[in-house]
Amino acid sequence: MATKSDLSLDVRFEQEPQLEIPLMGFLFHCSGLLLQRSMVKEGRLEFNLQRAETEPLRQTGFDTSELRVFITPVSGKKLEQVSVLDELEAYKPYEAVLNSDRQGNITILPIPSFITQFWPVCNCRVTGKISKWFRKGNTWEDRAVCRARVHICEVDRIRYWIEKIPDTVIARIPELILKPKEVIRWPIPEPDPGPFRPGIFHAVQPKLFGTRSAEQAEMNAVANLPELGPDIRQKIASGNLGQIRDIIVENYAILHPWFCLWPWLWPWLYRCDEKKVVYTDANGRFDTLISYSCFGDRPDIYIWIEYYIDGAWTVVYHPPVPCNTRWNYVCGSDIHIHITDPRVPGNCCCNCPLPGSLVWIRTIGHTSVSRIYQRADRNLPPPGQTVPYNRIGLTDAPAANDAFFETVPEDYKRPFGGTLRFYMGFGDSLPNDEYYYYRWSYRKVAAADLTPVSGTLEQVDNTERKSYDFLFIDANGDEQIGHNSVKLGPETAGPNDNLYIIPPANPVNAPFNVPENSPMWFERTRNTHTMEIDSSALKNGGGQGGDGLYEFTLELFDKNGNKKVAVPKSMFKVPTKADQDISENAADELLISPDAATAAGFKMLVRIDNSACDAEIYTVNVNGEPASTDCCGFVQYKPGGVEADLQLSFTAYHPNNFAVFSFGVNKGTCGSVANAGAGGMVIDSVSGYTLSSGRYEKHFTPQQLLESCYQNGTGKAAFAETLAVIAIATDGTSRLGGKDAYEVAAFALEP
Repeated sequence: MATKSDLSLDVRFEQEPQLEIPLMGFLFHCSGLLLQRSMVKEGRLEFNLQRAETEPLRQTGFDTSELRVFITPVSGKKLEQVSVLDELEAYKPYEAVLNSDRQGNITILPIPSFITQFWPVCNCRVTGKISKWFRKGNTWEDRAVCRARVHICEVDRIRYWIEKIPDTVIARIPELILKPKEVIRWPIPEPDPGPFRPGIFHAVQPKLFGTRSAEQAEMNAVANLPELGPDIRQKIASGNLGQIRDIIVENYAILHPWFCLWPWLWPWLYRCDEKKVVYTDANGRFDTLISYSCFGDRPDIYIWIEYYIDGAWTVVYHPPVPCNTRWNYVCGSDIHIHITDPRVPGNCCCNCPLPGSLVWIRTIGHTSVSRIYQRADRNLPPPGQTVPYNRIGLTDAPAANDAFFETVPEDYKRPFGGTLRFYMGFGDSLPNDEYYYYRWSYRKVAAADLTPVSGTLEQVDNTERKSYDFLFIDANGDEQIGHNSVKLGPETAGPNDNLYIIPPANPVNAPFNVPENSPMWFERTRNTHTMEIDSSALKNGGGQGGDGLYEFTLELFDKNGNKKVAVPKSMFKVPTKADQDISENAADELLISPDAATAAGFKMLVRIDNSACDAEIYTVNVNGEPASTDCCGFVQYKPGGVEADLQLSFTAYHPNNFAVFSFGVNKGTCGSVANAGAGGMVIDSVSGYTLSSGRYEKHFTPQQLLESCYQNGTGKAAFAETLAVIAIATDGTSRLGGKDAYEVAAFALEP
């Protein structure tokens, strides 16, 4: 094909649209390089090839046979920013094939109606609310979640791109639907019962021996799915890939629950085009307009959510697309989403600062400082056990992702570990010349066994920044949201180091005076992240470091860096036990050198524990001796024709006893063995098992273990022993991971 200096194309439709559609053409080189874009005017699309040449092509030029032309409707200013083919795909373009006659004239065929049916664009109002259930005393409260980042997406119609799904993917769908051997169930999210799901410690007893046939498993897998008629099943089983594609398109709504079971399919069967990103207001609401293809039914809306947590936007709601899309969404109807992530706070007072010069020490993570026990006067055993332990520095707050350990108010059990994040609130009169900086310090006051030590005071010197967003106008004249941050510390002022600036109520206020338009803190100063401490890296000098009881202190400084040693006691606030969003004056036990009216600062005792658990299951003992020296697990319970004493034993250990264990024994496919399981804190004997140096032991007769399989002393059975030892420490939000220990063993009893 000859090289031409201009390319002029007659743009026509196979079927004229009812409404006029503005069109734009894109000229790409076959290498993927964008050469030029141009509007279609009066049915003509024209490109100047000489002007389209870019530096890499000027040496060699290009032939028109190397060109690719795409035509797409104009649906917004963002189209003018498209520079690569992947970005253009979202606009459902038509790729025109360039045809040349003998005279060198280049033409294209009319745009097919199959493509243009997707082009008319309509507007849809998407509105809704984001909230979360919180426990308040003995009741539950559904609170709005403000400043959540809501991503609103439209799920593309599969009819547009079904042919682009590889044959290898389509070929697997019949087997998945007709023979669902392995199913991953993704429950549709429901409103959670609270920020933490209360869990009662229970025995972990997985079934290690199957109790169902493969056929029964398949029947159970599809029991609750929509019924597929014989015609659909017959065509799916045909092996004809074209026919299977047609069935998927025609029965898309019925197949969503089926597709929801296999996450690896989702990227192929569901494409989401993000239309808008909006923020919820102080009432947790969002309301915006999006554009969508007018073709067919109403838009299909999918929403995922981020929240600003610990200095970064974090995904807190992103459920499976096929089971959580609002298919045929009624524009303007309310979308109410309950999120369950325990890190999301429920105080939605986005723009209401604290009054005056208050300093509100609020939480470690999500645990109220008022729920950390401060006295050494409470020695209590765990429920159902007898060995007491001192509760000083422990919390009665629950921990997310913990179904093993029941937390009861006023029963302080959990130590802290991992990364601790200190949240505070500051009054809108701060900072001022008198109270300008804060500083966190710590010292170890007792070892893990609460033996007193004399640790030196260590100042925390981690870099702390406070982030904000702002408005700006982009190159298209549209209003956008940008992000930035300011440094709080550490700073040096006067005689003191490691000082942190008290953040003002708004980033436009002194001392930051940020220049951007309409700036707003991500985290309001009424509840802001003030310090982050890795409790596993506490310094070792002066008797410090490691597990034990620590005193964390907060001090205030003036603008010149001078320590304030006589601060009005009423300035220091803590949450009430009943509601951590309501403050009260800090008690004297939480203050440094208090007198009748003043104090030198704030302090609190926190038990730190980062130790790991240990678990081991031992060989069954027969009459006090190991049943065998090999690992095969066969146990003769009638040596010499006399029934033996059988002993089960295991180690469930934590250096400081801050762990719970669950031991279970399963027999064949019969389930658990009565009275053979046990569970509790690793501090004491429980359920008939005696504890000595971390090792639990219990004696059984053969009949007690064999139960229905005993058969008058002639029976035999196979057994599985499972052991889980779970650390109960919390970072203030979630139970610490990576500290647990698990063990599985098996044995078989025979005469």
